[in-house]
Amino acid sequence: MTMTTTQARWKRVAVSGWVALALCGGVAVARAVTSEVRTPSRRLSADERVLLGRAAAEAEPHWRRRSMHSFPGDHWSQDDDFGASERGWVMSEARRRDVPVTDVFDAIDSELRSSAPILPPRKASASPCKPRPFYD
Repeated sequence: MTMTTTQARWKRVAVSGWVALALCGGVAVARAVTSEVRTPSRRLSADERVLLGRAAAEAEPHWRRRSMHSFPGDHWSQDDDFGASERGWVMSEARRRDVPVTDVFDAIDSELRSSAPILPPRKASASPCKPRPFYD
């Protein structure tokens, strides 16, 4: 039984698709195997943890105000924007000090849970994901 022109064309398309997938997978595996994992050179000391925790506490009202300005009346988006601001600050501090990101987050968490009640109250939790009913 011979193939028709259409069947041959579909077979070539299918084979070329599998070849493209295999090539992309091979490139991804090769890049993963040859990549360098840079480990931070040190850990935060107890004094540095306290200083970073306080620095984050001082910056938090600014992050909150900026997120309220960017998303007026939308508390979920405000929390998301605040989290993005905090994450950006944490990443830059970790890079600048050459320490693990988790050390900086732990410093913030320790300061957040150890401090006395302050105004405005700080939130020690994250809002759950809330899908939008519509997107503009």
